[in-house]
Amino acid sequence: MNKPLIAVVVALLTLPLGCKVEDDTPDPLASKTGFCSAWADNACQANVVEFCGAKSADACKGSQSKFCLGLLPDKYSSKHAKECLDAVKAAYADGNLTPEEITTVIDLGAPCDQLSTGTVGEGDTCKFNAECNTAGGLTCIMKLGTTEGVCATPEEVGGGEACDGDAQVCAGNFYCDGANCIAYKKTGKACDADFECTPENHCAIATGDTTETCVLRADLDEACNADADCQSGYCPGATSDTPGQCTGTIRLGHLEPLCTDLK
Repeated sequence: MNKPLIAVVVALLTLPLGCKVEDDTPDPLASKTGFCSAWADNACQANVVEFCGAKSADACKGSQSKFCLGLLPDKYSSKHAKECLDAVKAAYADGNLTPEEITTVIDLGAPCDQLSTGTVGEGDTCKFNAECNTAGGLTCIMKLGTTEGVCATPEEVGGGEACDGDAQVCAGNFYCDGANCIAYKKTGKACDADFECTPENHCAIATGDTTETCVLRADLDEACNADADCQSGYCPGATSDTPGQCTGTIRLGHLEPLCTDLK
């Protein structure tokens, strides 16, 4: 045994009990390219490649990686990267995506909405969530009728309570009228905007009426012009000339628009 090797062995043996050698391996998710490479791996599963008609798994991964890079906020944070990547993998696992899963994989919906360290500080004005430190629990809280909000940790308040604080948001079944948390209006009641109605309703002019009321959103397979028209929150196929059809779950296929960035 040569002397250098003996020295290394001795050095290891003399380390204090309980100490461990630090792992200097870089985190592959720390960079945008590393995260998007992992995103592409999770999205381009064998069934997705088959259903979408991709030329190959590598072709799919190339498209998805590029798509992912276009989604990430400027100030990317890897703090909640694993939760997001797990959600992407689960969404594509069976080739069927719910509206919530669609929002996750194409718009960085929850839990992929916590990937920014922010470009403005807590308490500063904002227009989008990504401008805030979402990785640290902040969101861009916007009050009704405003075009700017404030980066803050949401403070939930109950029915009848004041909601005029910058960070205050109303609990479920209530909306903030600018001053207090008010109960949602019931179906058929007059309204001025969607936020006044229960989530399954929206503010629209019902057939035979001339004024806006809280109207039940369209059910599955019914015609729609926008996602907001549907109870499921998803209206594929709608154009300015042709209505779409409310859908609860989509199945990936060669002609499905979602497959465009999976080939």
